[in-house]
Amino acid sequence: MPACTLRIAEPKDIDSLARLHVAIWRDTYHELAPPEAFAALDVPRRKSFWQDKFAHPAAGQGIFIAEVDGELAGFSLASASSNPEFGEMAEIKFLYVSPVFKRQGIGRLLIAKAAAHLAEEGFKSAGLGVVEGNASAIGFYSALGGREAGRYTDAGPLWRSPNIIYAWPDITVLSALNS
Repeated sequence: MPACTLRIAEPKDIDSLARLHVAIWRDTYHELAPPEAFAALDVPRRKSFWQDKFAHPAAGQGIFIAEVDGELAGFSLASASSNPEFGEMAEIKFLYVSPVFKRQGIGRLLIAKAAAHLAEEGFKSAGLGVVEGNASAIGFYSALGGREAGRYTDAGPLWRSPNIIYAWPDITVLSALNS
């Protein structure tokens, strides 16, 4: 694994987060999302999203960045869930790693950091939504002990995607991945 540093994201990271978010999203969902979603997703839209996350954080929110040699390699966003399907579980809303840095342990570092943060915030369990058909993510979360705990349709704003909830009833399983 390359020398990777994790840190808490700051508002100065918004432009970089927006660019990487769009690039990874397009790479990940190129065979799953409809063309209208690709047409609607751009850096200004994601910049607005990240500005809102910093200005109006959700309960227990943590945004973490992974860097390799000063280059943004990935990010995670976790907080209390706003999706009723998650019940009392916290939600890891985003866990994205640049294709350049995939399969190097960075996703594992990011999910462990997000889970440790959520545990510090008092959450006992965590889950995340995975778009049906995203085989690499499903394999990754299954390998980390995540189990299917339900399904829901994401309300958008770009695309009403069918999602599978992967859950960890004991959040310490995830937070201990890097100990």
